[in-house]
Amino acid sequence: MNKKFTRLSLTTLLVLALTAMISSVVLASTPSSPTSDGGIVPYIVDNPGSGGNVSCEQLGYDFSSDRVNYPFGAGDFPDGISVTVTDDTYVAWTSTFPIGAVIVKGSNDANIYEYIPPSLSDSGLAAPPNASGGPAGLSNLTFCWNKALEVSKTAETSFDRTWSWDIEKTGDETDLTLSTGQSFVVNYDVTVSATSDDSNWAVTGEITIYNPNTSASATIEDVTDVVSPDIAADVDCGAAFPITLAADETLTCTYSADLPDGADRTNTATVETSGKVAGGSDTVDVTFSDTPTVETDKCIDVTDDQYGDLGTVCADAAPYTFEYSLTVGPYAECGEYTFVNIATFTTNDTGTTGSDDHTVNVTVPCFAGCTLTQGYWKTHSLHGPAPYDDAWLLIGSAGADTTFFLSNQTWYKVFWTSPAGNAYYNLAQQYMAAKLNILNGASTTPAVDAAITFAESFFSSKTPTSTLTKAQRNQVLAAASTLDQYNNGLIGPGHCSE
Repeated sequence: MNKKFTRLSLTTLLVLALTAMISSVVLASTPSSPTSDGGIVPYIVDNPGSGGNVSCEQLGYDFSSDRVNYPFGAGDFPDGISVTVTDDTYVAWTSTFPIGAVIVKGSNDANIYEYIPPSLSDSGLAAPPNASGGPAGLSNLTFCWNKALEVSKTAETSFDRTWSWDIEKTGDETDLTLSTGQSFVVNYDVTVSATSDDSNWAVTGEITIYNPNTSASATIEDVTDVVSPDIAADVDCGAAFPITLAADETLTCTYSADLPDGADRTNTATVETSGKVAGGSDTVDVTFSDTPTVETDKCIDVTDDQYGDLGTVCADAAPYTFEYSLTVGPYAECGEYTFVNIATFTTNDTGTTGSDDHTVNVTVPCFAGCTLTQGYWKTHSLHGPAPYDDAWLLIGSAGADTTFFLSNQTWYKVFWTSPAGNAYYNLAQQYMAAKLNILNGASTTPAVDAAITFAESFFSSKTPTSTLTKAQRNQVLAAASTLDQYNNGLIGPGHCSE
């Protein structure tokens, strides 16, 4: 069957109304009895020459069971209609689909029980009274109906999701003591995390109403749509009610409803009619997926004012931590310094920003200075691997490539030679670190001065291969121990941060 989808214009409505008037019952009628148990007062139509027979078509119905003579046999009536007769006179019936009229004939007349709106059951129906004053015995029975409107609907859900972001910045150092010219690498973590807030839940869709009858028009009085438990949707059918829907025509309405949350619900569209065509309804589920229709601020760009761009993070990857390092220093003069850097995020839609900072307090001693270990000095020469500390130039323009006394090796080479029990290298490495500390401004103690004087005298006459007496070896190791304590900050002005 070709279903025609239409929005009914005012002109169309007027034509359909006129057609309905012409096709309505034009037969004269007279009230009759008995009234059914359902309260329906029957009527008799004046239909001369018909022998009391009236057709469903004459009453305005497209479908009928035809006249079925009493007594009835199995299968006499269409599927869905069930009939019980009492005392060969009184009829009770039920139907699985709406019935518009029941024609009960006895003797020469028929009672017409008409149901507006159509009904699914009734009892106490009988033929018109005969001369005795009681109902005539049942002769035949006819059921008339128009098919109910077919209603179907869709349900499309939507909701918005807005993301909120937090940022936290930490560093592995908060306080540093540095010598002049010294730099220090601080490691940072910046963690961003996201939380979401959902809103603006809604359901929209179409309500399709089809009149499946062959000639009977339907008068639609109202179309409602309700989302459980009792949320009324706004419905638009394109015309004011009542709307006449011709046979084999379709009316499409739209609807929308705002919802308080994303809970699962049901959605029922109901079409109410007047006249001889019943309305109908349809129910569908209203469910929300986890995918929002509109998503705001899902991603952010993260930067650091000292480091630069860190990258972009989206909510499905959060929480996410950026790891990076920054060099603090060097400072040319003594004093108190602060190294502050700020990590900032900016959301991709609304441009919302957030930030967190980390401060490193730096002390560069002015008078006493501070000391660094041999491990620091050996790795911070021009040869690396750590950043270059130009304090190396204080021993001469050749820096770490300066020859170390009579060793026939550079300071750099001596630093990177494993002592392996050789007292010469033990003292040499502690002496070189102490000498660089002193040249870099660290104050000393009398014990340190004495160890420096001893070391310089020793290196002026000895080489790494010189044979030492036990007493000489003990003196060398004692001086190395004093300078080791100095370089590690256990004596003297204290240790610089490394």
